[in-house]
Amino acid sequence: MELYFAFKKDPPKEWEGITGVKAVRADQLSSIEGKFVVVVGDRELAERLRVGYLSEEEAQEFLEFLKRKLAGQAQ
Repeated sequence: MELYFAFKKDPPKEWEGITGVKAVRADQLSSIEGKFVVVVGDRELAERLRVGYLSEEEAQEFLEFLKRKLAGQAQ
């Protein structure tokens, strides 16, 4: 299962290439069924879709955490 991070605008380039994570613009999600989705920076949309929500700052912290974890696995 992939984890989708849905941004209001184009996702930051630093989200590209993270294993198991897809960063997309929210309007690119045709369906959320069967996906684990977190909306970044738009709490109203997250509540409407009934999915997770992170502020942009929280998403950045999570990205840094993922990168550290993945770097540790590569060693």
